[in-house]
Amino acid sequence: MRHFFILPVAMLLLTVAACSEPDRPSITLYLAVQRGDLDQLERHIHWGTDINSVLPNGQYPLHVAAEKGRIVMVKTLLKHGAEIDAADAAGETALALAILAGRTQIAEVLLGTGARLDASQLLLKAADADATDRDTLRFLLAHGADTEQRNADGDTALLIAIRRDNHRLATHLVREGAEVNVQAADGQSALALARELGFTELIQLLERNGAG
Repeated sequence: MRHFFILPVAMLLLTVAACSEPDRPSITLYLAVQRGDLDQLERHIHWGTDINSVLPNGQYPLHVAAEKGRIVMVKTLLKHGAEIDAADAAGETALALAILAGRTQIAEVLLGTGARLDASQLLLKAADADATDRDTLRFLLAHGADTEQRNADGDTALLIAIRRDNHRLATHLVREGAEVNVQAADGQSALALARELGFTELIQLLERNGAG
């Protein structure tokens, strides 16, 4: 005679649930986001790791994922409660880092989830960081960036680009309508500044576009 043993339903359900649980993380949350290891990130989330804790590099997991262009990881973090406008140790948000890194697709996801953006200030920051990516500039302009806004020193993004001999950014700005006859806080024109600094390509760019 065969004997059949029937597990209690509750025990059976617990057994199935246990089998379906992911393994515990085998690397730190910091390494998971640095490496872009989505499986390890999901393990951390399942087992209760705080995804809004500061990592050893002073950033949050969302910042790292955004800066590195990992869109699935960004969406996963947002879905599980990542603080979208948190500032890292350098005072940057995930959105700012994404834009400065040219990750405009990530930036759109963050904006669509409610991230705050000061496009004009970020344009100045991009110029100060020697940005050259045209898509970044167009993204900021499409979201209301004012090319004539000035920083604390009285410089517009074009003046910053001239001071830093960033011909590519200056070209993008001029093509997008930045004022070529803009003056610095001391009254010096963009063209005079380029001449004083001896930046031939910038002088030619400004002259071709009507600077006087």
